[in-house]
Amino acid sequence: MLRTRHTGLLLLLALGLLLAACADEDIPSSKIFAAPPWTGAERYAYEVVVRGVNGAGRCDLVTTPEVEPGRTLLQRLCSKDQFTDNGSVIVESATLRPIESERVNADSERDRRIVYRIVYGETEATFSADDGSTRRETSRRLPAPDNAHPDPGYYDDESLLWLARGLAFRDGFDDGYHHVINAGQPRVLPVAVTITGQEDVETPAGTFRTWRVRFQRESTVYFVWVDVEAPHPVVQARIEDATYRLLPP
Repeated sequence: MLRTRHTGLLLLLALGLLLAACADEDIPSSKIFAAPPWTGAERYAYEVVVRGVNGAGRCDLVTTPEVEPGRTLLQRLCSKDQFTDNGSVIVESATLRPIESERVNADSERDRRIVYRIVYGETEATFSADDGSTRRETSRRLPAPDNAHPDPGYYDDESLLWLARGLAFRDGFDDGYHHVINAGQPRVLPVAVTITGQEDVETPAGTFRTWRVRFQRESTVYFVWVDVEAPHPVVQARIEDATYRLLPP
């Protein structure tokens, strides 16, 4: 992850650090993505608020179905001044199973850029990080079926907010999956997911009735509020000290 003096400016999905801890094997692992709610290309914009102060950046979430047969491109485009933090992942359209992902952190003023990539195979994921002068590569095993988790699910870090939109929404939902992250610290970590009911959320785009989705990794908790109405866009997300609020179209 790009380190700057503007900590927390625009890192919408900075879960590489948020979730970087040893695995808790008691968390279930399932294919929790039920179905894609989007029916075509989409673009949603968000303001970033850090510790209650606005103006910390803007992020756009872009969905492009069928960039290849059976594959969808998901993009997270975030910026503030000379800083950008852009992520993308190609997934299987129906299941959100990741095929390959990329995250690019850049500081144009200092001419700094680092690219993180993950390429998914059948049994392992290959991670790389390249800052233009040094390239590092490693691999991690992907979840395999076992007695406790006969049908394990795993999803890429960059698809997190789309994953939240594709759950089988109901009060009391309680399941989990394996979260694959890079950002310089390659990990495959279990995450517990619960839906804690419905809640009205006010944003610059209006007030929405939402499902409140809770993600937990040991003592770390973050929330995503998803519109109860299809196509279930993310209305608000709270990750560490940053809140992401939907802007008008």
